[in-house]
Amino acid sequence: MSTPHFKFEWLAIAADIAVEAGDAIMSIYASDEFAINTKDDASPVTAADLASHEVIVKRLKQLTPEIPILSEESVETDWSERRHWSSYWLIDPLDGTKEFIKRNGEFTVNIAFIVEDKAVAGVVYAPVLDKCFYGALEQGAWVEHSGRKQTLSNLSSDYVGAPRIVGSRSHISPGLEAYLQQIGEHQMKSVGSSLKFCLLAEGEADIYPRLGLTSEWDTAAAQAVLESAGGKVLQFETGKRLDYNQKEDILNPYFIAYAPHWR
Repeated sequence: MSTPHFKFEWLAIAADIAVEAGDAIMSIYASDEFAINTKDDASPVTAADLASHEVIVKRLKQLTPEIPILSEESVETDWSERRHWSSYWLIDPLDGTKEFIKRNGEFTVNIAFIVEDKAVAGVVYAPVLDKCFYGALEQGAWVEHSGRKQTLSNLSSDYVGAPRIVGSRSHISPGLEAYLQQIGEHQMKSVGSSLKFCLLAEGEADIYPRLGLTSEWDTAAAQAVLESAGGKVLQFETGKRLDYNQKEDILNPYFIAYAPHWR
């Protein structure tokens, strides 16, 4: 059974598009220097963000010309129009621009497909690591690395020790500090971008509490991968699933993501 409004064969194509966008990013990453500009919200943007955006948008328009695309690097679509979208592509051409600038390799290309309020399919590609995570609800989730493909649900951990908490290298919020004090004994893992969700999907971490600001394009693709592998992403205040395109702004509420094995 295919996910409504999403054709499963699009998933492999989206993964190929993410890899092509990653190649565009790496051509700039390998250069001696690159310009860094600042957007209106004070976040950084580089030529790599824009090059990846151009690759993804061009390819997705060829694949599904009738389906809208919302990208972090596109001109913002007015809510009066966006609220009527029943499905659309949601992309972050370079998630972890700060990691890109630091050259630590912990950045990703994110491509998600949204139906109504759900991220039903997603691709997360880490160019430096050469790891591609992808999944679709009711279909499964996989990771490809060095030519080897593995089913993510098969990697789920039987770990039973202190919770392994994954957080950001760039964003340590007061809310996260308070949460860590509340849960007590734990192990802390730090990684950039949407790779935090991927550590959960691989069984390498247990909980990802995000008690700080994120935007919908930061989370959608990786949420789809994690949930397709059996994990959960729940709003911190309500316990409801993290949803999309339900309000004018694109900021997420605080949330907590759980690995498939964590109950």
